[in-house]
Amino acid sequence: MDKRPFLYSKLLFVAVVLTFNTMTAYADKTVADLTGEDREMYDKFRHLFVNGSPDDFYSFAEEYSKDLHEKGYMMLYYKLLSNKGFYALRHNQFYRAIHFAETLDHEVREDGASDYYYLATGLYGDIYSNSHNKSRAERYFMQALEEVGDRDVKFTMRVYLYLAEMLCLKDPQKALEWIEKSISTSKELQNIDYLSQSLAMKAYLYFIIGDAQQFSQVYQQYLDLKNKGIREFNRRYDNILEVARLAFDKDYDSAMDKVHQGSLAVDSALAVIRIYALQGNLEQGFEAVKRRYVEMDSIYGLIQDANFNQLAAETSLMRSREEAATNRSLANRLWNWLIGLTALFLFVYIMGRRRLLMKIRAQNEELKKALVRAEESDRMKSTFIQSMSHEIRTPLNAVSGFSQVLCNPDFELSDEEKQDMQQRISSNVNLITTTINEMLELSMSESESTVSDLEKKDVLCNELGRTALQGFEDENNKGVELRFTSDVDDDFTIRTNAYRLNVALHHLLDNAVKFTDKGYVELSIVKKDASILFCVTDTGVGIKEEDRERIFETFSKVDDFKEGIGLGLPICRRLISTLGGEVALDPDYSAGCRFVVSLPLGRND
Repeated sequence: MDKRPFLYSKLLFVAVVLTFNTMTAYADKTVADLTGEDREMYDKFRHLFVNGSPDDFYSFAEEYSKDLHEKGYMMLYYKLLSNKGFYALRHNQFYRAIHFAETLDHEVREDGASDYYYLATGLYGDIYSNSHNKSRAERYFMQALEEVGDRDVKFTMRVYLYLAEMLCLKDPQKALEWIEKSISTSKELQNIDYLSQSLAMKAYLYFIIGDAQQFSQVYQQYLDLKNKGIREFNRRYDNILEVARLAFDKDYDSAMDKVHQGSLAVDSALAVIRIYALQGNLEQGFEAVKRRYVEMDSIYGLIQDANFNQLAAETSLMRSREEAATNRSLANRLWNWLIGLTALFLFVYIMGRRRLLMKIRAQNEELKKALVRAEESDRMKSTFIQSMSHEIRTPLNAVSGFSQVLCNPDFELSDEEKQDMQQRISSNVNLITTTINEMLELSMSESESTVSDLEKKDVLCNELGRTALQGFEDENNKGVELRFTSDVDDDFTIRTNAYRLNVALHHLLDNAVKFTDKGYVELSIVKKDASILFCVTDTGVGIKEEDRERIFETFSKVDDFKEGIGLGLPICRRLISTLGGEVALDPDYSAGCRFVVSLPLGRND
């Protein structure tokens, strides 16, 4: 997709606006004042600017500039110099454009024409914008806005839109602020031309960032203004806005056809990438980014070739002048100046290409991460539905059945049977409550990555361990021995969050009691270097080697016939992680399972 037509039309439009529409109160002559021979020369210059060859244009521009300067038409003279720069940009002659910008800057400053400083500054902004040095272009445009003041409002509005288009990817919020300034100014002046362009640029911005609701609102404002049939309404953005509308309406094929049918007045490659992004087509989106890179590389190559060819011509000319000139010192300075500009161009080209590569790599990484997150989210959703359907529906059915039996007068139940049913109802209700609590704990552990120091306090290790173990004495109906050991004193403390640590130990002990039918479950506390270890050991069924990491995944269960939805260990690991610690399965213990919680002491001993 060739970007040169878009670049040419953009530069042409700006040049025409700057030359023929920005007449200030400080002008000595305006286009409207020209008559006779002056008018004929102006019309010829305008024709050559649009349709002339470089040789014809530069030759006549040199003659016309001398005529304007001799007659004292300084405003038209300065703007002619700026248009020579725009013409050079239009033909990818960046070196020559910089030369014209420097000449214009030198002339207005030497003449003390401070009212026209902004013309040279704005030309520098356009040069660096089209060289893809956006940061430097932004600085020049900001300086031009300061210099122009309120003397050339149309120039000001155009710079606003330039900044908005330039920043739509880097800083959308800042771009929106520039657009709002342009809208406000155009409304004050009742300038339908710039108001329509500003609304279109605002809608285009929301298309680039993918905000369908905001786009729809602004696009409707644009259509309302367009339907008024005002002659000054500018339709140059109609095609890109139609593309955006089709894309947001999910008519992606029509949107893509529209892109290829005609000029969009903006970067069509960005429109293609946004359409694929809205479509969710990662592969095609990647291909569009890749094509964009190849196209930009081709454009940079064309610019480089054009400038090197021009540099070769300029070098030949300078050598000819050097041979005929008597002042060799002047020739040497000009030669050094050319070398410096060549180095500057190479630097701009290399840095621009480097930034483009980095941006593409970053976008590729984001696409990969988004794909992984989407796949993980889909897996989690399916697993969650399956687990919750079984773990909640089963106890609910039991509660419902036992309740109907208890409430049915046709059944005669003994006190022992009633008590047994009440206990079963209570047990199933507790199971539902436990399931819901685990979901809440999982949500809490996912929403917080760390615990602040204000949420921590000094905790007695042995007291917390004994309390956690005592909570399972009433539930232990299998005759499993519950043990507690510690190699620290009862007054030994660590600084942590007692609630989170207690919940984590509860899940580890619950698993140990659940999977141990005989033997013992032991909670031991060991101080090791700058850490404190809470070890939960059992003599149960153990865990196979291939399942040792899978058990920490959400909704993962070693035994599908055991109660629970597979959240205990994931919750435990995440809670301990928020405390700055780790949870691991001891691979060297083979008589059952041993889980080790390692926490920093969090205090000075």
